[in-house]
Amino acid sequence: MAIINDNFKMDYIPARICDGKELCIKYYAWDQKEGKRKRKVMRFNHLIGKFPKREIYRMMNKAVFDINVKLESGKNPYIESELPKAYSKLSDAVNIFSEIKEQDMREDGFRSYKSFIKKLNDWLILHNLTNCYVIDFNKDMAVDFLIEIERNKSIGNRTYNNYVEFYRGLWNWLIEKNYCKNNIFTNFKKKEEEEKIRQIIDPKSHLKIIDYCRNNMPNMEIVIDLVRSSFIRPAEICRIKISNIDLFNKVISIPQGNSKTKKFRFAYLPDWLVYKIINNMSLENYPLDFYLLTRNLKPGTKKIGTRELDKYWAKIRTDLNLGMELQLYSYRDTGITALEDAGIQRRVIIKLTGHQSEEMAGKYIRQPSRELIDNIVTKIKE
Repeated sequence: MAIINDNFKMDYIPARICDGKELCIKYYAWDQKEGKRKRKVMRFNHLIGKFPKREIYRMMNKAVFDINVKLESGKNPYIESELPKAYSKLSDAVNIFSEIKEQDMREDGFRSYKSFIKKLNDWLILHNLTNCYVIDFNKDMAVDFLIEIERNKSIGNRTYNNYVEFYRGLWNWLIEKNYCKNNIFTNFKKKEEEEKIRQIIDPKSHLKIIDYCRNNMPNMEIVIDLVRSSFIRPAEICRIKISNIDLFNKVISIPQGNSKTKKFRFAYLPDWLVYKIINNMSLENYPLDFYLLTRNLKPGTKKIGTRELDKYWAKIRTDLNLGMELQLYSYRDTGITALEDAGIQRRVIIKLTGHQSEEMAGKYIRQPSRELIDNIVTKIKE
C-alpha cells in the first residue's frame, strides 16, 4: 500500500521483482531534498549462474518483504543513507549516551545525568513509546514532555532549566553521532530563576558543631575547616589524595580533573589547620596514593562521594537540631563572608576561593566590595 504525504503524493511505491533485461528489485521512495519520489534498484544479475534461479527468487522475495515492511512502517532509504542511525530506538541511543558519560564523568556529576535520563525513559514508557525511533521523536513530543516536567510542583525554575539544558546537550550528541539532524530542544525558553539564597552559619551554631565533632567524629572537624578556611568544595575534598597535600608549604593542590572549574589551583592551609591535620590524621603512616577520606573519615583506597559526607553532616544537623537550610557547603559561604568582613580585598578572595570572577564571588558575599568603597568611591569628588 502506498503512503500519501501532505502534498497528496505517494511517499513510496512498494518493492517488486523485475525479471527482464536485468534481474532486480525496484521500488520508489520520497527524497525530501528533491521533493519527489525516486527509484531505488537492487540488482541480482551477478548471482545468475552462481545459484539456482529458485534460490535467487527466494532471496529476492524475502528482500521484497523486508523492504515493504520498512516502507510501510515509515522508514525511508534516503534518510537512512544520510542518517544511518535515525531508526535506532530512542531509548537505546539514550542508554548508549548514558554508558559513555558514566565512563567519562565523575560519580557526583553523573548522578544528575542519570536522573535526567531516567525522567525521559520513564516518560517514554508511560506513553507507550519504548519503540519510538530517534527520527520519530518530534517537537510536539518534546513540548508534551517538558509540559509534564513543568507541571510537577516540586520542580522549580532552576531545576526546569537544568532539564532543558541537559536535553539540548543530549540532542547535540545525537546529531554528532548521526542519529538526527536537528536539535528539537533548541528553541525552548528557559525560565527566570529564583535567586539562590546563600546561608551563613552563625558563630554560636559553629561552636556547637565543632564541639560535637570533637566528641563524636573528630575528622569531620577537619572537613569543615577545609571548606570554611581553605575553600575546598566538599566534592573536591572527596578527591584529595595524600600526594596532593604539602604540609610543609601549607597547601593542597587541586588538580584540573578534580576541580569544579576544571582549572588547577592551590588551596591554602592556615597554620592551625596544618597542626590539626598533623595531630589528628597521621598522614605519614599512609601511602601517597590513598585518598584523604574514605567512609570512616580516615585515609583509604576507596574514594567516597559527597553523599557520604552529607550523611555525616545530616547526623550533626539532626543531633543539634539545626535547620535543614544549613548545608556543609554553607561553610564555604560563611568563610568567604568572613574574609569580606575582615576587609580582605575582593581580588584576593577570588584567588583564595578559586572563583573565576568578582561576579561569582559576589554571589556568595551578597554585599558590595569594601575595597571599592574604602579605596575608590571615597576619592570620587563632587
